[in-house]
Amino acid sequence: MVAVVALGAAATLLVVRDPLLLPGTHEVTVYGLNDDISTLVDEAPGLLGRVLGMCDADSYYAEQDGRKRCLVLNGPLGDIDVTRKDGKVVLAASEVTKLRQMATQDTGSPNPTTTLVLMSGKPAALVPVTDLVEGQPANIKAL
Repeated sequence: MVAVVALGAAATLLVVRDPLLLPGTHEVTVYGLNDDISTLVDEAPGLLGRVLGMCDADSYYAEQDGRKRCLVLNGPLGDIDVTRKDGKVVLAASEVTKLRQMATQDTGSPNPTTTLVLMSGKPAALVPVTDLVEGQPANIKAL
């Protein structure tokens, strides 16, 4: 019985932490990536850091294509609706338009935003602004 309760609690924490694991459309919050102070790291953060999705108090851990990064975010810039399918975050054309507008509004860094971060409890996807084509849907590799 204790094991069942523990498994249920763990599953609930995982879903609350990343609702994109569930089918359907979910709202994510968009941030600008501050490239100036985000860093590559050799090792993932400790166990607690990985559970919380954090590198430290003000940066988030993400791994993509074998690169481990501590991401410093600007924002939030707004919210969009996305789905997750086959390891990709799927954006409707209308949401791509919103993302392009958000990228031009990011004033948290002296340099223009080159990458947007979709957050769903933790980083869900890194979206290069140059990959966003106005009025076209997008499929972005999920983290």
